[in-house]
Order: sequence, then C-alpha cells, then structure tokens
Amino acid sequence: MSLSLAKANDLIALTTSLAALTEQDIVTLKGKRPSALDLHDNERATLLLLFGKAAAEFKNGAALAPLPADVKLRLKTANERLQKALKEQNRLLVRFRHITEGLVKAVVDNVAARAAPPAYAKSGAFAKPAAARATAMTFNQAI
Repeated sequence: MSLSLAKANDLIALTTSLAALTEQDIVTLKGKRPSALDLHDNERATLLLLFGKAAAEFKNGAALAPLPADVKLRLKTANERLQKALKEQNRLLVRFRHITEGLVKAVVDNVAARAAPPAYAKSGAFAKPAAARATAMTFNQAI
C-alpha cells in the first residue's frame, strides 16, 4: 500500500468519524438539548485537529491523482456526507441562536421597562425616558 493510499484511507476514516459525530450532534439539537453538545467537545476537537492535518495533505489535488477510482469515490462520498451533516447542524445552530437572542432581548427590554419610572408628559401620556440607563445586563444592539 502506497503512502498516498494510506493517507487517503486515514482521511476517509477521519471524515466518516467527523460526519458521524456531527450527525450525533444533529440528533441532540433536534432533541432540543443544545447544552448537551459539550459532552463531545474533546472528541470533536481531536477529530477536527486530525482531520485538518490529513486534509491539508490533499489540498493541492496532486495527491489525489494517483489514487484508485474506488478510493476517490469513497473519499467523495465521505466528504459529501460530512458536508450535508455540517449544513444541517449549522441550520439548527442558527435557529437556536435566533431563539436565544430573542429571549435575551425580551429579558433586557423587560428589565429596562421595569427600571424606568413612570413619568407623564405635558399631554398626559407616559413620557419616554430621555436616555437609556445602564442595567445589570448588557445587550449588544448591533445584533
């Protein structure tokens, strides 16, 4: 077995493992338990590091040329599986991020509303405070 073929097989194994872990994360996210994602942080970090090193060796495409067609196909299939899983994981994470940001904004607005004393304008309606006061929670308005 040539060195290039051995490295390709390693890359296929790492890609498959990373795809499986990402698919496991998707199940966790679909189960509405995003906080449980940290259970696999060490494994994910190790796999990503090894995957990055292995993928860097095939970056230029010249290393793929001498590989047999079946190995190229397995590599392509593993990569497509990983890309599909990453796309779905990203979609779910973005959804959770939007929900979390909405909740944080609602809490901040509620805290700010409670902190503002009611005041009346000349017309008899409630007057809006002149400037927002600092609260216990800071919220990035640029988000």
